[in-house]
Amino acid sequence: MRNILKRTLGSRSEDQKGFTLIELLVVVGIIVALAAVIVPLVIQFSGRGDVGAASAEWDAIQSAIDTMMADNTLTTLTASSGSAAFILDSTNFVGGQTLADYVRDTTTVYCYTWAGSGRILTQVAVTSGGACP
Repeated sequence: MRNILKRTLGSRSEDQKGFTLIELLVVVGIIVALAAVIVPLVIQFSGRGDVGAASAEWDAIQSAIDTMMADNTLTTLTASSGSAAFILDSTNFVGGQTLADYVRDTTTVYCYTWAGSGRILTQVAVTSGGACP
């Protein structure tokens, strides 16, 4: 009677080793559930880093423009004040400086447009060829 119960309930004999199909499915299900929770959080976390870096660069460029305007007693940037030449690395301002002298020495990956008041209007990622769109 005992042997019939063991065979019916599926108990293993001494020489059988390994996991049953049900045990494997439970483990795989747990791994899938954990991945479903963790993957979106990791993606969201990495996206926040890009936004933070763009915001920090925006602030650095705005600070450089503000400092340049203060050093050159400018209240607005206009073509008549020489700002167009200044932006193109001209030496029309105090001490022959350009905007590059006010920006940190790190490479930028964004293109900027700003208003005549000096406020940054847009920040756009550089295209694959390294040019501004």
